[in-house]
Amino acid sequence: MPIPKNARPEFPPGEEVILEEQGGYREAHRTGWRPLMCFLTNKRLIFYLRPSIRLEIPLENIKELGLERHYYAMKMRDALRIIYHRTNTSKDRGKALLITNQTHVWKKKIQQICFLKVDQATVQRIATQLDDDGRDILWYLWENGHARINRLAELIQAPSHMHILLVIRETINPISEKELGCAILSFERKRIDSETGEIITFSWWLIGKKEKFLPNEERLVDIFDEGEQIRVIMEVRGVETGDLKLDFHKDRVTIRCHKIGASLRENLDLPHEVSPEGYDMRIRNNFLEIRLSKVQHRRINDHQMTIE
Repeated sequence: MPIPKNARPEFPPGEEVILEEQGGYREAHRTGWRPLMCFLTNKRLIFYLRPSIRLEIPLENIKELGLERHYYAMKMRDALRIIYHRTNTSKDRGKALLITNQTHVWKKKIQQICFLKVDQATVQRIATQLDDDGRDILWYLWENGHARINRLAELIQAPSHMHILLVIRETINPISEKELGCAILSFERKRIDSETGEIITFSWWLIGKKEKFLPNEERLVDIFDEGEQIRVIMEVRGVETGDLKLDFHKDRVTIRCHKIGASLRENLDLPHEVSPEGYDMRIRNNFLEIRLSKVQHRRINDHQMTIE
């Protein structure tokens, strides 16, 4: 049943609702539960009883989460315990309790947003336990933040979209739950990219507080057009050819490596579209040489076409 518009508080531009549900709310110093609407956004946790907000907690002020058993709606239920700083500058702590039909979902989502920190070492730890497809998907989302399933399928040349779903649901997320206590990839129907402000729909996201991906150091790169081939010479250090991955998109190639201490990501705009197959790659004296074959487009000869 849709929620009436007047049952929601006002949200400023850039604030995105992640979860909303009717539930029970109680502050620790009060007795009795209050039925109201609960909203989790990318900025706040809100307890709303028309026409006003009863409590709002900035996400950065949430310090602890836990579960307690309480009697609610005529039976014992799990309640989410939220410990928070009352103001941004004060260490005075408050405690709120929340019960919904999906209390565990709320706990998991708040935990992911507030406490999951994802850095390169964390991704590397998970990636070492994955197969090639899982590693490529995870590293791509680490670098780009989000992607539609068709982009991920193109990335690993998957036979179907179902293959991508199986890799995420049966390997990447179970391993991240073992390592981090929660899944690291999440499918979102609609979400705002905090860096660009763009609304992204129906995509997979790397979740948590992501360490910024540092730009590449300046390195020597030369590109040569040699007839049927493109030759690339690029300075690299501390890597072997087995550490490198190439992503192809028409006349652009991305060279990437996620080896700890030697991470790189270089986008190359080439003078011609190249084939993702049959390339040669070698490293000598800290210089990477890649030979790529141009894609040969067939021309249609007008004189060979007949009209009946």
